[in-house]
Amino acid sequence: PAVTGYTMAEVKAQVAAGKCWSVIGGKVYDLSDWINKHPGGAGAIKSLCGIDGTAKFQAVHGGQGKPEAVLAKYLLGALK
Repeated sequence: PAVTGYTMAEVKAQVAAGKCWSVIGGKVYDLSDWINKHPGGAGAIKSLCGIDGTAKFQAVHGGQGKPEAVLAKYLLGALK
């Protein structure tokens, strides 16, 4: 069966595997490939790895179309 979502524990576990998964707005994103492409610097993305980054993302990019469109490309699925 298809995966219907990911748990916060799974998101956190990816950090140990060298990946950068984050939760934003109740959805799980794999931001690993975006770290070194982020115009605002890698640190901004690294700070989201393994956590619910909704508040941080909204504080910087809330309501902005382009960041939200870029984010959509890295969607894995819903948070369980």
